[in-house]
Amino acid sequence: MSLSATEYFESSRDDVARLVPPTCARVLDVGCGFGGLGRTLAKRGVHELYGVERNPDAPARLDGLYRQHWIGDVETVVSRLPESHFDCVVFADILEHLVDPWTAVKRYARLLKPDGVIVASIPNVRNFALLASLIVRGRWTYRDHGLLDRTHLRFFTRAEIARLFEDAGFDIETWATNRDRYPLAVRLAACVPLALVPDLSVVQFLVRARRP
Repeated sequence: MSLSATEYFESSRDDVARLVPPTCARVLDVGCGFGGLGRTLAKRGVHELYGVERNPDAPARLDGLYRQHWIGDVETVVSRLPESHFDCVVFADILEHLVDPWTAVKRYARLLKPDGVIVASIPNVRNFALLASLIVRGRWTYRDHGLLDRTHLRFFTRAEIARLFEDAGFDIETWATNRDRYPLAVRLAACVPLALVPDLSVVQFLVRARRP
């Protein structure tokens, strides 16, 4: 189901919020949109929220919810943020939109306190429906939303996500997934590859990473 622009920027993302430890007091929401995740975190007891968002329409929706927010490009605005200040940095469906997510993770990691964590949700390019469309139909069609969102610049698998955080000096301590719900006919036709490679049904990986 397609989402309107407002729905896209206001998504509550309970799945991401669940990975933020309850002990985190200061949370930086990178690519915070219109504050949907922030409202969910506030309900969970996080009262010191900070946000980064490039959408110029965001400030009016973030005031009063985020203690401070910065409007600008995620990859450059990081230089204006305080180092060693946050308990948690959240990348909810943002890293795949960046030109250099590898450097971005390293730069945002410097904003964390020594025991801080990174929480991220990242689409899985090793997805059965996506690969079947490519291999069988020869199609790699970009859309407004989804795995082939036309604004995605980078693509990841589980292994590449692990490498992304390892290169930044982090270990992934928690993995979670959002999976496709295929019709019965598709499940029957794809039962063997899905059984052999469970990641084929994953639409999105959700991780929490921490320095060793």
